[in-house]
Formats: sequence, C-alpha cells, structure tokens
Amino acid sequence: MEHVKVGMFNLPGLRFEKEQIPPELDLEIKAWALENHCGMQMNEWLWSFKNEAQRDWFILRWIDHIPKIESEE
Repeated sequence: MEHVKVGMFNLPGLRFEKEQIPPELDLEIKAWALENHCGMQMNEWLWSFKNEAQRDWFILRWIDHIPKIESEE
C-alpha cells in the first residue's frame, strides 16, 4: 500500500499492488466504503478519498485485513 495523489485535484489516495486484495475482501471493502461514504475505488488497485482524514480512517479499518506483499530483497 502506497500513499499517492489522485487526479487533477491531487486528492489523497492509496495504491495497492495488482491482485493484493482478494476478490471477497474487495467486495466487502467496497460495501463498507459506500455505506460510510469513505473513499472511491478508481480501478482494481487505486482508491481516492476526499481528504486525508478519510484515507486514514480507511487504513485504520482495513490494515489488518489486507495481505502484506513480501519484498524481494
């Protein structure tokens, strides 16, 4: 997961590795985001938020559920 700026208004966002989020979890996250008005999935690896507080709330809610990518060092 990486903090990024999204779109021409440089909104706060998150970028995930492709296929980092399993399909079942993806559906659960989308439903939660819609219900709580917190973020919008732009594509399968990019999320956009209206402000940094929403991005932080999203991270706090989902950080324990999103699989970590092992670094290849």
